[in-house]
Amino acid sequence: MCGIVGLVHADPAWPVDRSRIERMCDAMRHRGPDDEGLYVRGAVGLGMRRLSIIDLAGGRQPIFNEDRSKVIVFNGEIYNYRTLRAELTARGHHFATQSDTETVLHLYEDMGAGCVERLRGMFAFAIWDHATCTLTLARDRFGIKPLYVATGPWGVAFASELKALCAGGLAGEALDWEAVDAFLQLGYVPAPATPFRDVRKLEPGHVFVWRPGSGGATRRYWDVPLDQAADGHDAPRRVREALDDAVAAHLVSDVPVAAFLSGGLDSSAVVASTAQLGYNTHAFTVRYGGSGAAATDETALARRLARRWGVPLTVVDVQPDLAGDLEAIVYALDEPHADDSALPAWRLSRAVADGYKVALTGIGGDELFGGYRRHAGLIAGERYGRLPQPVRALLGRGVGLLPEPRGGGLSVDRLKRFLQADGAAPPERWLDYISRARDGDRRALYRPGLRRAISGSAARTRFRALWQQAGSPEGLGGALYFDYKTFLADDVLALSDRLSMAHSLEIRVPLVDHELVGGVLPLTTGFGLSLRRAKPLLWSAVGCRLSRAHARAPKRGFVGPTSSWLRHELREMLCDELSAARLGRLGYFNPAVVQRLLDEHLSRRRNREGILWALLCFSVWHRLYVETAGARTTQWDRGARISQDTAVVSLP
Repeated sequence: MCGIVGLVHADPAWPVDRSRIERMCDAMRHRGPDDEGLYVRGAVGLGMRRLSIIDLAGGRQPIFNEDRSKVIVFNGEIYNYRTLRAELTARGHHFATQSDTETVLHLYEDMGAGCVERLRGMFAFAIWDHATCTLTLARDRFGIKPLYVATGPWGVAFASELKALCAGGLAGEALDWEAVDAFLQLGYVPAPATPFRDVRKLEPGHVFVWRPGSGGATRRYWDVPLDQAADGHDAPRRVREALDDAVAAHLVSDVPVAAFLSGGLDSSAVVASTAQLGYNTHAFTVRYGGSGAAATDETALARRLARRWGVPLTVVDVQPDLAGDLEAIVYALDEPHADDSALPAWRLSRAVADGYKVALTGIGGDELFGGYRRHAGLIAGERYGRLPQPVRALLGRGVGLLPEPRGGGLSVDRLKRFLQADGAAPPERWLDYISRARDGDRRALYRPGLRRAISGSAARTRFRALWQQAGSPEGLGGALYFDYKTFLADDVLALSDRLSMAHSLEIRVPLVDHELVGGVLPLTTGFGLSLRRAKPLLWSAVGCRLSRAHARAPKRGFVGPTSSWLRHELREMLCDELSAARLGRLGYFNPAVVQRLLDEHLSRRRNREGILWALLCFSVWHRLYVETAGARTTQWDRGARISQDTAVVSLP
């Protein structure tokens, strides 16, 4: 597990400055506190920071092939590397290390960029091929590991984190306001966009091949398997066996492995599987404090599971004292990111990292087994669309007259979104369900000059393109596809990677395994959803390993009571960051409109937590990455703030 960086100039006579590669590596030292490796030769510069997980003594990078004509820097873990290594050895390859990284390089020698199709795991890597003057960048199928890319007439640069490109003066300064608008709508920036115009994310399941003068070409090598036929015979047993196989693969490590345990079905299934496999995992769970905390408490469920399987359990208390951590969290996330699970993820990662380098989580279960309300909503919306148009029109007008609940809940708002998304195609209906602020509300946020410059359709265009690319899927398959291609990669996995690696902790996600998904996803779409029980296929498979209390527990998600915290414990910070004076200095947003949102939320007239949290996170991100970027790069080490002066050098 590492952080990787690189820069290749288009002009072979223009040497890479070694100090620039060093600065880029230093900006993400947290990703690899155990070791650093650099390769700078002429117009090529590669670097890495290493967190030692496999082949602790011998896996130093960069790694070369036998004749040193090819070199790799690699971030991630390949779980089938031993099988691949045996095949490669039989074909005459010679290995200098026991690492999975070297396996990837030798596989590239045989298969070129197509080597990615043999890899099982999470990865982002770069291979420079001297013989062909080719840089190959690749990212795993689901986007578990990140990779940012900047290109121009000067050449190509890449990094595991955006802050590394910023430290090397390679990110540019211009904001991509279409991407920012998509963030305010979704709470994250959908790939391939980033908040900077000059930087893109390599999409999950893609390879990028660059040669001097070519500009580079991107190829998709994998997509979510919606077209596979499903034989539902004995589905629960098959799911259980596939789950155990994926968990066993993700336990490959030369260091001890811990686990996140929320008490929910997904993480409980993973922890129970590790115990079933005979692995004594130390589990960690979160307990919230402050206003509204009781409704989010799952510690009783976590304790039940831990007692049943004899798993050691540590409870991590999370209080809403976010002021001390907010800047560190926002900086770690690289991009504006408004998922309110960031605070518990930050605190939990910090606690686990005190004793472990690796932890398993249940991330990906909702996408694989249909666990979100919106999955059922999209299916119900298709059926609703078959009602006679006069009936739908009447229901749409009627729901518009419903008053908002005084308590500030979201149930009425969800009902309005459902009934008023009449006649929309699945991408538009999906966006109506998940948007933090609709198109008109977002446009009202912007100052007039900026409003005229933003189309407001970036997220809509992205979702529609993905839907058409997949053959316009409908029903549960279409709903799961949307989440795999957007929310899972750009929100959940991005947040998990950045916040855990900020504490030098590797997160592994066995439910986000392409062999598991390939076998189970067709079963999920065939099994369908249930109004009586969430994720019925998963429960049928692993319910025998859990308690009856798990069957009765409502879905809570890995989030704190954000709406209540914003009204109470975080109110002062929220009002200060979104004050008229601060917004006036930024010059982007209309202070009167933002004040109205604040008033509605704080008075409990309407629940505005989604857009307010997004505005708060953007304001802090802008201060760290834009307003101070020219003079200082700020770093945090395990939650303690450390400022380090860094020169920013612009490319000619």
